[in-house]
Amino acid sequence: MCGRPLLCGLSIALALCASTAAAQSSASQTPTIGEWHAELVPYLWASGIDGQVGVLNRTADFDASFRNVLDHLHFAAMSMADVNRNHFVAFADAIYTDVRGSRATPGPLFSSVNPEQRLFILTPAAGYRFVITDDASLDVIAGIRVWHTRSELQFQPGLLPAVDVEESRGWVDAIGGARTRITLPNNWYVNAYGDFGGGGSNFTYQLLATLGIDFHRRYAVNLGYRYLSVDFTKNTFILGTALKGPIVGFTFKFRREP
Repeated sequence: MCGRPLLCGLSIALALCASTAAAQSSASQTPTIGEWHAELVPYLWASGIDGQVGVLNRTADFDASFRNVLDHLHFAAMSMADVNRNHFVAFADAIYTDVRGSRATPGPLFSSVNPEQRLFILTPAAGYRFVITDDASLDVIAGIRVWHTRSELQFQPGLLPAVDVEESRGWVDAIGGARTRITLPNNWYVNAYGDFGGGGSNFTYQLLATLGIDFHRRYAVNLGYRYLSVDFTKNTFILGTALKGPIVGFTFKFRREP
């Protein structure tokens, strides 16, 4: 990935610019000393897939829109939990998808390919809140991203006879990044988040920006865009893909005074 330094810088810059709002609800809910804040956010990520998957020296190129993925989606579950108190912040994000038969191209040796991809991603992280004001917050975080995927590629006969290959892989990446939230008038706010890292994979990074509104002291709605990339190569297994698309979430907020 030739653009890694640029992507790292962009990830940090965007996160530092926008993540200040990650744990405030509205100006009327200014954090108090010693008070715990928690959020539970079930969400839908309308993600397309772009990249390459390789199993046992056979590869397939993906370029599937969310509509194509949705047509072949068997199951998906996504949720995020966030807690903070004073300068301490922690969160965990979980994604599971089971996609079978999305759009992919097999190269010149086969007539077509039917891919199946089960993917689980868990991202727990914690950090320090450097900025706490009525209008903004800024967090610096560190954590891990846990991956587990099972990929199956069913190649249909062409120049070569049909072949079915399957393999599972799991790995862990260390990540670091930042997030910010900026409060806007009339209970609107902007969130932004960015991270990058590696370890198990060669490189991974993520960018997320959302616009939200508090319509109740305990509820909010968020709409935005998310981009998650990974470059993993190990022996005969390749996962070099980008998941990208709009995201919508519903936030349940909780507060507990000391």
